[in-house]
Amino acid sequence: MKKQWRAFLLAFVVPIALVAWWWGVFNPVQVEVAVRGPYRFAYQEVTGDYTNLPQRQQSVLRILDSQNVLAGASAIELYSDPRVVVDKTQQKARVGYLIPANAAVHDPLMVVDIPQRRVLVAHVKAQPLIAPGKAYKALLDYLKQRDMKFVLPTLEIYQDHALSVEMDL
Repeated sequence: MKKQWRAFLLAFVVPIALVAWWWGVFNPVQVEVAVRGPYRFAYQEVTGDYTNLPQRQQSVLRILDSQNVLAGASAIELYSDPRVVVDKTQQKARVGYLIPANAAVHDPLMVVDIPQRRVLVAHVKAQPLIAPGKAYKALLDYLKQRDMKFVLPTLEIYQDHALSVEMDL
């Protein structure tokens, strides 16, 4: 019986734990108040299920490439709280990329300059499927402990295999 238990651990539990570690499931989230920006953000407006944002983001990247604009970190600005907006077809976001300050972008993309501002940042190094859940949970826990409110929009910046979620203060 003991040998079967060890075989089970080696065959199932250890590989699952290793994959979870590799994906960043066990990585901590740092939450801090910081000054961030300024940013220049090339984007498309999106209405619909947030699970489709990565595909829309790839579309923005192709458009930036066709306009010879160097895309920086990928970014998503969320305008709808998925905990409140039950109808996923009504969720609103902007998906795109941070671009150089002097880059010229044309239709169908839009550009917004995000000024330097004081924000609450949740930063985590994890796979894109894991990172948002960990970052928003840590952000909400931090806000709850300090009796603060969650404020939209938030800006998600994906860079160097890490996610930073910025919420204006």
